[in-house]
Amino acid sequence: MISRTLLLSGSALVAALTLMVFISLLRAADDGEKKEEEARREEQLQKMKRSAAQHTITSTDDRKQRFKFHETAAMRFSNPVGASKDGTIYLWSDRGRPQAILKIFTYDNNNFIHEWLSLSESTFVAERDGNVIWSPTEPGLAFKELPDSPKPAESAVERSRQIKTLAGKFSSTYTAKFLDTKPHELRLLNQPLLRYETEDVSRSDGALFAFVQSTAPVGLVLIETRKTQEGQRYHYAFVSMVIGPVTARLGEKEIFNLEKDYSRRDPKLPYLQLFRQPVPKE
Repeated sequence: MISRTLLLSGSALVAALTLMVFISLLRAADDGEKKEEEARREEQLQKMKRSAAQHTITSTDDRKQRFKFHETAAMRFSNPVGASKDGTIYLWSDRGRPQAILKIFTYDNNNFIHEWLSLSESTFVAERDGNVIWSPTEPGLAFKELPDSPKPAESAVERSRQIKTLAGKFSSTYTAKFLDTKPHELRLLNQPLLRYETEDVSRSDGALFAFVQSTAPVGLVLIETRKTQEGQRYHYAFVSMVIGPVTARLGEKEIFNLEKDYSRRDPKLPYLQLFRQPVPKE
């Protein structure tokens, strides 16, 4: 009886040890897969960063006036709804104010698409390896005074609160015609892609916010203080960075509705989409 009990106990111990070893192997395999995926994502991020850094953007009026490239991606995203697997957003600014935005993304982790959008009130020239790839001949946006907005606060911290509250008054929808004809309500990201103060005489203060589908940016709203006859007042500009209809509302009022098709990839337009873009080597 004692031997049988010992035998059963020994069998249970062996089974427990076997289970522990099996669990440890599973965890090790899982950790290995996670590390491998993290390494792959880091490598892909560096590919997209190198691609963005190849570009220089200068003012049309003064080609020596080079815009600042923000080396750190403003955001990383994916979009299961639209099937994009991975993507990043990079920005260029001039004296603090954002001027151009580049969305780099992929559907298969091998081929990359570049989507450019002008955030400028003037014109500029974008080059890659010394070759002009994009030179919009019209502004990318126009600011309008934000009605019923408070007077900009004295402190930057309080202005940040005001700007975030004002951004929350906007809403947006996007109709992805290649998927269906139903408008999708977009989600406003809580944190801006860029918080900035300009270095020109206006000393404007502003932020760039994104409306996203899944986590992919679709619409953008800039909120900025601007000088008026009554002093500094908040202004806004809304833009779309996709092909297809995008609408925006301020409260219940529609303030933006763009259905223009930019798919002909005209480098003179403020939006440009380029397929199968090469990735520079390290």
